[in-house]
Amino acid sequence: MTFAQLAKVLLVQACEEHDPDHKFILRYERGLPRHENAGRDRTIAGDPLPDGEARVLERAEHIVDRLIQNHPVFTSAFTVLRFKTPFMLLIGCALVGGFLADPIGPAGHINLLNFPLLTLLLWNAVIYIGLLYNAVVPGPSQDRSQPGVPRFVEWLLGRIVKGRLSRLRFDRAQSPDEVQWVTTSLASYAVRLLQSGRDLLSTHIRSLLHAAAATLAIGVIVGLYLRGFSFLYKAGWDSTFMQAEGVHTFLSFLFAPASWLLKIPMPSVEVIAELRGTARANAAIWIHFWAMTTVLFIVLPRTLFAVTAWFRKTRLAADVRLPIHEPYFQRLLNPYRGKGLFVEVLSYSHRVKDADDRLLTFLSDAFGVLADIHIGSSVPYGDRHPHFPDDPDRSLCAVVLFNVAQAPEETHSEFLEELKATIRGRGRPNMLLVVLDCEAYAQIDHEKRLKERCQSWAALVKECGLQALTFRDPSGPPDQELRVLSDCLWPGDFREAR
Repeated sequence: MTFAQLAKVLLVQACEEHDPDHKFILRYERGLPRHENAGRDRTIAGDPLPDGEARVLERAEHIVDRLIQNHPVFTSAFTVLRFKTPFMLLIGCALVGGFLADPIGPAGHINLLNFPLLTLLLWNAVIYIGLLYNAVVPGPSQDRSQPGVPRFVEWLLGRIVKGRLSRLRFDRAQSPDEVQWVTTSLASYAVRLLQSGRDLLSTHIRSLLHAAAATLAIGVIVGLYLRGFSFLYKAGWDSTFMQAEGVHTFLSFLFAPASWLLKIPMPSVEVIAELRGTARANAAIWIHFWAMTTVLFIVLPRTLFAVTAWFRKTRLAADVRLPIHEPYFQRLLNPYRGKGLFVEVLSYSHRVKDADDRLLTFLSDAFGVLADIHIGSSVPYGDRHPHFPDDPDRSLCAVVLFNVAQAPEETHSEFLEELKATIRGRGRPNMLLVVLDCEAYAQIDHEKRLKERCQSWAALVKECGLQALTFRDPSGPPDQELRVLSDCLWPGDFREAR
């Protein structure tokens, strides 16, 4: 899926979520046209889209066409996708800026220990250290998939979006409710688009910055040589703390690669000592050293980083993934998920009604309509779990349902450890899910007691190396269960493996 296709899906999501009563997008408009089956043939770089994603995309394109037809103002949602970065202009400005930045000055004297190119080298060294640190010590898990966008860029995009929203022109025949829906939907869409494209945007910005840094250094070198044909540059040095031996050691280390490539030997200590004081020696050899060092440590690495980031940006733009773990998309993908999955619900030491609509709806939203969901009989306190059917053609997800009205005990830990061993023995992609049923406390409206008991159960489950999912918690936000489901499946969520 391309980023432009994802933008259509996100726009439809924003419009539908802000129209729960089907007032502006009618119920029949939210379905797929029956005569269209193009979604199954969609491809990305020769690889077919998963059937569920293809149908979601087809549905989004169908609804977007209707939205733009009824509300032309929605065409502004895709303006940012048509924006082209003035790459050549940026590179040209960096090249001219480097050329005009005279690193020597009108006096024509080069201080070997205080040369502006040395500052440029140190700045790039700091950048490289930062990149290496980010590669070796990644940030928190929630940020790894979305490398940091410069805050200024994020703020700037936010201001642009707000400015465009404030300048939208609506049809006078539209009601205030309709105007409010369009504005709110576009604002929500902009936030989602920025979040989904954060990695893409960050990579694109990095490629531009690396390219500009390399071009700036090239401009400085070109300007240095062109001025050298018209002016006489002289070199010298002076220092309060360093002597000739120290300066020779420092310059020998700094210019060692350049000296080896240019096959120009480094001047001796005696020559360095003669340069102390007012600059009076011809600076040609030092300009060659500085130019080659700049190419080696600035131009080449920055160009490599720019090309790598550019290719990564191109790959990201052509292979965008739906945020399938969001409740909205889980429900849309329901008809296409769950094939070959057997869900066995084990209610431990309490009874669950076979016709528990809320539980069945949650399990259907979680695993898909095609999943075979079976609510087994209650497991008596202290008993082992029942035998699971051996079917090599189907995966298993064992759902353990605990009643938080009961106090967590060591017996529950033993039961979970035994289940873990069974799931581990069956191999992947079998899964285990621990669900804490809060219905009992929800009925008596005792929020403080419910919170304490849930914390106790969560601690017990965590000691077993698992993460519990709270279900029917009245204090939790809507759809919280579906949002955290992928984190609670053990040993991992294999429902969307491709």
